[in-house]
Amino acid sequence: MTTISKEQALIAIDLGNGTTSYIAGNGKKGSFASLVTHYKDTSGLAMGVAKDVFTTKDNRTFLVGDACRDEGAGSRSTDSAFYSSTEIHILLLKVLANCGIPNPIIVTGLPTEFHQREAEAFGDNIRRWAKGEGYHVQAVKVLPQWAGPWFDDQLEDENGQRIPLDLVLKGKWGIIDIGQGTTDVGQFNQGRASESRHGESKGVSDIHRAIFTALKTKPESLNPDGKRPHVIPKEFALDKQATEHSIDQWLRAGHILWRGQKLDMQVISLAARNEFAKDVLPRCIEKVWGTTDFLTGVIVAGGGASVLGLDVYKQYIFCGIYKAKDPEQSIVRGLFRYAMTQILPKIPE
Repeated sequence: MTTISKEQALIAIDLGNGTTSYIAGNGKKGSFASLVTHYKDTSGLAMGVAKDVFTTKDNRTFLVGDACRDEGAGSRSTDSAFYSSTEIHILLLKVLANCGIPNPIIVTGLPTEFHQREAEAFGDNIRRWAKGEGYHVQAVKVLPQWAGPWFDDQLEDENGQRIPLDLVLKGKWGIIDIGQGTTDVGQFNQGRASESRHGESKGVSDIHRAIFTALKTKPESLNPDGKRPHVIPKEFALDKQATEHSIDQWLRAGHILWRGQKLDMQVISLAARNEFAKDVLPRCIEKVWGTTDFLTGVIVAGGGASVLGLDVYKQYIFCGIYKAKDPEQSIVRGLFRYAMTQILPKIPE
């Protein structure tokens, strides 16, 4: 077997409820939807989804990623059971197969509310699942999810300017990571992780659900008041194939394509985004700080940072706000950098 360096063996994995992302020391990286369904091709026309089909060593076949949206993958609530489930087992094995590292060093994260009681068991599961597929794991480190974005080396200020790496080492920094199904809040003070933290099972999927329900039952309620023209035509109705996953896709695209028109998702989603922020942000801020007035800055990360937008955050955060251009990748980039600087130096060659 070819010997590889410990840097080449490293895999950082963000096994998120909505998206799985990975960065490996051998240059492999990628993201795919955290969706898994059992798969059997009955049509004979599986060419389009072949890259999303994954077969385990014991010959079980699954569809993994975005292709599951068309195969009836249901929406999932976030609870600790997800982190011992078949779904996360297969997501992990798919990442390992994509990276092609036989003896990986794995660093990953868990939401704050599950980390303390689940981290050890999750690490054991990762070792066991990998071993069952023929991988020999050298080491596993499971961090609290909120810590990742602080290590992200691509953070920018509100003007889009990249910040110096040492900026976050000075002062008191908050992190608010809003993912698909969880919100994680934590703090670094003078470069050290603090015990001040909070997590809850609220996330972008709550926004998706609110928009989907409104579009299905009272789409006209999403039309803005005042001078702006209505964006939801009177004849609008969702089709049979629309799901909460459709809302996610439309938010990413920025519009709903309906009868050849592009209906603006920024306007359509505004009420749901504001309602989510009003519910979640004040409570999370109160739990950890009471107020953001005395923080050096707040790093916002996860898909929620893209969906909510700075204007929404600024209603509740009264210090500098920092995020990457692609905040949904902040965790996995941060996990990778943490491992390179904090874990690998302690592992002998």
